Amino acid sequence: MNSELKYAPESTACFTGHRLIPAAEKDRVIRRLDDAVSRAYRDGYRRFICGGALGFDTMAAQAVIRFRRGHPDVSLVLAVPCAGQADRWSEAEKKTYSDILLEADTVCELSPAYYDGCMLARNQFMVNHSSLCVCYLKHFRGGTGYTVRYAVSRQLKLVNLAMDTLTGPILMKEWSPRNSIFTFPSAPGNAGTVPSYRLKDAKGTCPATSVRYSGRRNKEKH
Repeated sequence: MNSELKYAPESTACFTGHRLIPAAEKDRVIRRLDDAVSRAYRDGYRRFICGGALGFDTMAAQAVIRFRRGHPDVSLVLAVPCAGQADRWSEAEKKTYSDILLEADTVCELSPAYYDGCMLARNQFMVNHSSLCVCYLKHFRGGTGYTVRYAVSRQLKLVNLAMDTLTGPILMKEWSPRNSIFTFPSAPGNAGTVPSYRLKDAKGTCPATSVRYSGRRNKEKH
């Protein structure tokens, strides 16, 4: 295990999403993850970083493993926040986690022990080594919301798999209830606009869109 990556962010994507996914949505999320990995591959992405947590993280890692069977140039990177991450999980969850660890091409263990903030450090690590963030975001509470905000501040391309659509992954901009704009606390600096993104479909279509961010807090609940 190591805590360094030397991969080019331009060909690396990361995943972030909620741990609790309704049972009725799981099959749909799995299909969208498979589609997102395939589309990212067509766009030149070869490395995929997962955080190894429960819920969406586990599903994302499994999607990369499935896709890699037919594409040996793809690699799965696990960014583990600390040793013993799964110590308090159920036996079934530990078994799934162990299987993913064995399948990973690279495991980056970022700390030998848990400490306050190690999960956020893991999330920053994933974003800092990527240029695309594939998320399952339904609200901005918790670690997923923080990671998406951080990804926007770092100007990563964003794809959100959480919203209803018949055309595969959709953009944060297309989901926003405020005239296609999210407003939330950003990194230090002036308000600005960063590129959002739709992974190309089989015809190569990739509409140009953007996400605006600023230092003002959005009083609307998403």
